Amino acid sequence: MLPSLSGGLRLALVLALSVGYVAWHGHAHSAFAKGGGGDDGGDDGEDGGDDDAGGVKGGGDEGDEPDEDDKDQPPVTSGGLFTLDTYPTSELARPLTMIEGVTQVKLGTGTDVSAKGAFASAGLNLEGVYGMTDNFTLRAGMTSAYNFHQYAFYAGFEGAIVYNTIDFRAGLRLSRFANALRSNFCAPPAAGDAMDPATMADCGNPMATIVNLPNGKYVGQDVDFGVDIGFPFRYVAKPEIAIVALDTLMTINLNGRKPDLLPSLGISTNPIPALSVVIFAQLQIRNFDTTNGLFIPATARAEFSPTNRFDLGLEFTFLNLKPANPDEKFYDSRFINLFVQARM
Repeated sequence: MLPSLSGGLRLALVLALSVGYVAWHGHAHSAFAKGGGGDDGGDDGEDGGDDDAGGVKGGGDEGDEPDEDDKDQPPVTSGGLFTLDTYPTSELARPLTMIEGVTQVKLGTGTDVSAKGAFASAGLNLEGVYGMTDNFTLRAGMTSAYNFHQYAFYAGFEGAIVYNTIDFRAGLRLSRFANALRSNFCAPPAAGDAMDPATMADCGNPMATIVNLPNGKYVGQDVDFGVDIGFPFRYVAKPEIAIVALDTLMTINLNGRKPDLLPSLGISTNPIPALSVVIFAQLQIRNFDTTNGLFIPATARAEFSPTNRFDLGLEFTFLNLKPANPDEKFYDSRFINLFVQARM
């Protein structure tokens, strides 16, 4: 027993001495750094005195060099993050989450520009984000289209998982989707619409009819209530080019429907710092049902930033790159949106 106990004591002693050495070594380095600064300062003072006698101050050159280097560095705060005054003009240089204490407000208006319904409707959008901290943002807004037959109200948050690379986004949403009714549109009869039924047809719904309506007629569908989930991701391949994805991933519907799968993918570029161009598409699989057709809206967005506090932008969207009707082209259904946004 004695040799075993002696070995245990020796092991405990070695561990205790090791921990003590590491702790003291770290402490000694901190003390040495501070003390060394004082010693170096004394030496510099002596050297400075000698240099002053000769009309040259050696310590001054070392102090000036960081200032010259700083001129070529991006403007950041002492903590390494942006402020409102140093917020980048370039879109790709901006962090994914809004910086602490800053509010960004976005106001936009849009209209359908399809061949058969161009400028027959309008919508208004008002959205805002607020930086609670540099890596946690509150989000809320209202979007609408087709003379407010289509709308969405949402509120949620976005937090950084890996700062400026990937976030987690979640929020509640109350929304209604609208159909823009065209000639020979196949849909169940809608109350209040002056429809002129042409011929009965089986469009997957025994009660469906083929109707002819004037351009500019819109029918809102059922109201949905759900939780939107996304993982906004950005990979900057080059200073002017980045891959962006998963601003939206899925919606968990709270009104009895199955979830919707909504992944998005795109590419973002800054040909010049003040101009950002983003092209992205979203795959929409309603109720996770791949047999009932897929919707693939695609959007091109151009944004011009004359200052770091103000942006002007335009979004052009093809509502579905894969129309269900073989006679319809992907460019037949189009939408345009103009917006301004400001930070304060």
